[in-house]
Amino acid sequence: MHFGLFSLLQQRDRGKEPRQIYKEMVEQVKLAEEAGYEIAWFAEHHFSNYCVIPSPLSTIHYMAPQTSKIKLGPAVIVAPLYEPMRLIEDISVADVLSDGRLVLGFGSGYQQYEFHKFGVNLKDSKKIFNETLELVERFMGGTEAIEYSGEFIQAPETHFIVRPLQDRFETYIAGQVFETELQVRMAHKGYVPFVTTGWSTVEQIGATRQKIIEAYELAGIQRNPVPFAIQVNVHVCDSNSEALEAAENVRYVRRIANSMREQYAVLDGAYLIEAPAKGEVPLEEIIANTLIGSPEKVAEQLIERIQVLKPPHFNTFQAPGALPHSRVMRSIERFMTEVVPLVEAELGPLAKYGLRPEEPTALSA
Repeated sequence: MHFGLFSLLQQRDRGKEPRQIYKEMVEQVKLAEEAGYEIAWFAEHHFSNYCVIPSPLSTIHYMAPQTSKIKLGPAVIVAPLYEPMRLIEDISVADVLSDGRLVLGFGSGYQQYEFHKFGVNLKDSKKIFNETLELVERFMGGTEAIEYSGEFIQAPETHFIVRPLQDRFETYIAGQVFETELQVRMAHKGYVPFVTTGWSTVEQIGATRQKIIEAYELAGIQRNPVPFAIQVNVHVCDSNSEALEAAENVRYVRRIANSMREQYAVLDGAYLIEAPAKGEVPLEEIIANTLIGSPEKVAEQLIERIQVLKPPHFNTFQAPGALPHSRVMRSIERFMTEVVPLVEAELGPLAKYGLRPEEPTALSA
């Protein structure tokens, strides 16, 4: 089991230029590498201040020489918004530039606002997503030309001059846990389901995980535990005021995301106007159900999640909204130097949790 750092890069403060946001992201990822995080994840969104990373693979191209050990991954590639052959080339370049440190994250997307700008029908997203995965699978692990003929993707016989250093990628698929056919296919391929938990309770997250277990049963594959990676909100702090500020920024993320998902967003140019979301909970409840607070509180909650959910990977989201950079940096460091030792004092080495090393989690052709 290992930990990642998620970079969404929101521009909640209109006066904070993307250039500064990128600079802070670089510093956060470098610190995460030093502290021992396994993967740095980079989001993808378009045309709004919800996220100022339109191309996670381009970001990885830049971050590759800025780092040396930490793996780099898109969280996630919104597959329907790509020209697929160009996508394959960009994946190859990212793996080469990072000396084989690329991991892959794929998703089908959900924001009509973004799809509309690309001229893609959101109703076709899952079909395009599946065809893109099939195309990438044909490309991986081989040296011959590939070709593809689908409903949405047509690729003539093509040879590639740049190929990844890895024969197989660790591959994570975002959401879609209730898409049974996809989950069965993922089970056969060894893809890891990737779920954002927000301020869901452990019981609620466990119910989501149960869908993965059912998919493995349908596939006739024995895996214990099943692959299941989760994204969690984390902020290690010492005061209630700091915890409340972190929770308020976490709530901001949900408000903006929901407004885009439910298509009631109000924009001023490319800037999303914040509005309360349906079913919103008090800040105190957000704190209670997320890894926000003292090292002892965060460690206790992390222990429960490890024991109940057995995820191979925790993706920690530590810079929501406009949370100050200095506080984010401190939390990134304290999570590994204060929280993780408390967890291992209770559970022992975390390497024994999650997937066993001999169990593949990689994309295979």
